[in-house]
Amino acid sequence: MMSDLRSSDRMNGVATETVKPGSFFTSFLRQFRKQSIPELIESGDKAVIDGNNEDALRHYCNALEKEQHAASDDSSLQAALILRKIGLALSRTGDSFAAMSSFEDALQIQQEKLGPGSEDAAETTAEMLNILDGIRVQSGVGERQFVKGDNGSAITSLDVGTNLLEWGEYKEAEVVLKNCLKSMNDNDDSKNDERIKVLGAMAELDRAQGKYDEAKERYLEVLKTAKKMNANSDEEVDISIINSIAGYAEILRKAGDLWQAEALHRKVRNMLMASKFTQETEGSGNDTVLQLAISHTQLGCTVFALKKYDDAWQEHKSALDIRLRVLEVTDSLVSESFNYCAETLTSMGREAEALPLSLQAVEIRAREFGTSHPAYAHALCVLSKCYHGVGRSQDAMPLIEKCLEICESVFTENHANIIPNLIVQGDIFQAVGELEKSLTTFQRALSIHKTNFKPGQKEFQLEECEQKMKDVMTALKDEMAFGPSESMLNEEDNICAGTPMIVITDIGRDIDDALAIVMLSSLKKMFILNPLACIVTLAPEEDRACLARTVLDSLGMHDVPVGLGTDVACPGEISLRCFNGVAHQNPFHFERASSLMSRILTEAEPKSVKILCLANLKDISELIVKQEVLFRTKVKEVIIMGGAEYSEARQQLIPDETAFNNNCDLYSTRHVYAECQQNHIPTTTISRYAAYGCPLSISFLDGLQNTNHLLAGEIRNANFKSMQQLWKKVNLPSWMPGRGKLPARCNREWFLDFFKVKVDDTTDALREIWHGSALYLYDSLATLSCVDAYVDFHFTPKCYMIENCLHRVI
Repeated sequence: MMSDLRSSDRMNGVATETVKPGSFFTSFLRQFRKQSIPELIESGDKAVIDGNNEDALRHYCNALEKEQHAASDDSSLQAALILRKIGLALSRTGDSFAAMSSFEDALQIQQEKLGPGSEDAAETTAEMLNILDGIRVQSGVGERQFVKGDNGSAITSLDVGTNLLEWGEYKEAEVVLKNCLKSMNDNDDSKNDERIKVLGAMAELDRAQGKYDEAKERYLEVLKTAKKMNANSDEEVDISIINSIAGYAEILRKAGDLWQAEALHRKVRNMLMASKFTQETEGSGNDTVLQLAISHTQLGCTVFALKKYDDAWQEHKSALDIRLRVLEVTDSLVSESFNYCAETLTSMGREAEALPLSLQAVEIRAREFGTSHPAYAHALCVLSKCYHGVGRSQDAMPLIEKCLEICESVFTENHANIIPNLIVQGDIFQAVGELEKSLTTFQRALSIHKTNFKPGQKEFQLEECEQKMKDVMTALKDEMAFGPSESMLNEEDNICAGTPMIVITDIGRDIDDALAIVMLSSLKKMFILNPLACIVTLAPEEDRACLARTVLDSLGMHDVPVGLGTDVACPGEISLRCFNGVAHQNPFHFERASSLMSRILTEAEPKSVKILCLANLKDISELIVKQEVLFRTKVKEVIIMGGAEYSEARQQLIPDETAFNNNCDLYSTRHVYAECQQNHIPTTTISRYAAYGCPLSISFLDGLQNTNHLLAGEIRNANFKSMQQLWKKVNLPSWMPGRGKLPARCNREWFLDFFKVKVDDTTDALREIWHGSALYLYDSLATLSCVDAYVDFHFTPKCYMIENCLHRVI
């Protein structure tokens, strides 16, 4: 199909369109020739973000052509990735049938390279099914067997059946796979390797439906066929035999025969490591490396079930290292490793370390699979365990409830996969004091276990259920005798080190606040600053609070409470979004800022707490009005991102009313500055001119993205979009409405000077301008200014003594 795709009218237009010298297309094609394959893919991705699917197709098709010239064959995983992107772009243009052809080729490569049932292939199948659903709605045609292709080959039907299985559509998968096997049995010319794949897929289907004995029989047949087929082979390790052993080991694991499963998985891993060494010596590609990652994962899951958590951690970490090296951080296989690493860490009592990994797993799976898929449900279960483990069981409850809702709709009644989720829910019920519900939940888990497993199978799980039931019944007896416990939460010890502080932010308005919180997390880990609360202001406060909550959690600050601040009469929007897959499922409960700050200051030592304000000052103003004594006696210093000047005539510090944060609520700004000076509370004011004096290169964001943290990618993308929008506005005449509230002085020349950008006639405004621009980190500088040693070493502030109290302006 690749040749067909390249020769289609749509694609042919890229390579053969006649262009005039000096035209846009000449420059465009010249740029194509200079770009590498990753750069072309990135350009295509950016065009998709801009809604320009035609440009995206040009970039992707050129990347595909380069990949096919560079690769030893036309079926590399990189080619599959590009074909999938082409299919998505075609589907957005409405060309459903061309999209289906592209997806078919991608699916065939993924099945060949990654094996039946890989998550990448499952993604591609899901996209094909979405297109087919659309075709059926529009025209009443396009049955699912459409994806068998024109030749109706059995192996293509196998691909479809396998991926229907991966997506939980067991009935449809069973029909497709049985027809496929029947077709092969009726055909004397059927190949053994195709038969192996079909039997392996049917074994997986039996396993998914809890038919473990049938699954074992099928895999034993697969293994016999594979050994017979390769009896005369000269190859040291044949991949069909390796896959057969791994598949059989997975059936044993699911059936509860863990010791035998571990032995087989270790054998598979060692075979793959030997094969990996051979292929690396011969200079082969990444296919065996990715299979090795799968083997690490399967062995990790097996030893995890045996409660060998240290071994499980090493295996899952090895898989994660391989996948991050070979795949993009947003790949579904990377999310699998994030999820298993997080799950293992929670079982080791390291929930605080697990939480950031789990958040990333949930976010990626929400994007890649949707919010009704079992893979997403498993990630939610692990995340709920993380929140429960760090003492936030109320936040864990809605997550485990959503997890079970998905599982109940996908799996058959009393399916074995539901048991671990019920155990987690029982623990959470117990932690919040719902002992009757906890006991009922554990009883159901025990009943399902006895329904699915024979005596001796998964004994660890059985013992765990029984022990938890005994613990809850003991707690119920104690409650009847002595009354309910005041708190059953296992609150994590909060190690107080560093200068205590409260942060006020309007996170999400741009990337600056998020980068400041990233810096704050580093200063907390260095025991320099100790954030006690994060107050979120500016509408929509609830959405900002959810964003702040998940960002803090992802950076290891799960113990920092988030408070809902005041609203101001200032337009605000959220241009940075991250971890929506978590926030949408978890309606976090937030305390009002006034009560949260009052409680923290009441418990604080005199003159010990710094308040860092990265937004408007209304919350500080209200704190002064309601709790003047607390503010005067407990606050050590107020650090403000805004601007101020000293008035010789009035001998006072006067706020700069043109600064955005100050201008949001001028009354509050004047009130806070006046009260601080009157009550002898020191202030440090950071003006925008401080940031102008130390611009960073935009490559700083590229380096940040190398951390493989989803927030880094979101920050980078949000900055690109905002710069793109600003560039378009400054190129409009000052009278055009499309400029919004941008001042007339902010034109093209201002942009180039302010962001230190150089352009010429060949510059691509949508890409190269951003790569050459400067980056100003206002709020990050304000955060650094909370550390006196940094201020003394790196800044030269203007210092004013007002009534024997120091006030600094940077």
